[in-house]
Amino acid sequence: MKDSLSILFPVRDKQNIIESRVESLLEHLCEISSSVQMIIIDDASIDATPEILDDLRRKYPQIQVVRKQIAVGPTAAVESNLYLANGEFIFLHQSYEPIELDEIRQLWGLRKDDQLVIARAATRVRKIDNQLLQRLQAWGRKLEENWPAPKGASGGLQMMKRTGVTSLSEVRDSLEELEVTHQSHRRISPPKGSKSRTGAVNPANVT
Repeated sequence: MKDSLSILFPVRDKQNIIESRVESLLEHLCEISSSVQMIIIDDASIDATPEILDDLRRKYPQIQVVRKQIAVGPTAAVESNLYLANGEFIFLHQSYEPIELDEIRQLWGLRKDDQLVIARAATRVRKIDNQLLQRLQAWGRKLEENWPAPKGASGGLQMMKRTGVTSLSEVRDSLEELEVTHQSHRRISPPKGSKSRTGAVNPANVT
């Protein structure tokens, strides 16, 4: 379906806020797309989070829940379940922190750009060197290795265009690789009233 979206994010021990957080996010996503898939990865919570997620899954058909028996961290939790996403546009949030709704709208506004493959919000600009471009032209490494986040920073929110990657269905764990066929430069400004942060730069014209 055109403009369908999937969103993947991890949670861990969020029993007090997870229900309101998920329902608010789902309501927001349904306002911008008529086809929404929400994949929530429970990263081995030890509180009542899994039970709450099960209730939400039964209540909302858009929600899919994956349960990790051993905590793997937010990045690995998301990457290992990327293959479940079926939307034309895929949002990845590799952090336990709440997702900023304004960032979703900003990224979603870029979806009509035919040259866009990946856009990232709320992260610093990263210099793309020739060695990285060579890796992308071959089979590259996993996305988090290609654009390492600064130590101690959250993974941030990024949006991926399905047509820009191949072998998406073969991504079964965090060690699998993606082939990136093209990316364009994009800078995402932070929401008004928030701390000034620079957007991300994506490599251009990778073939």
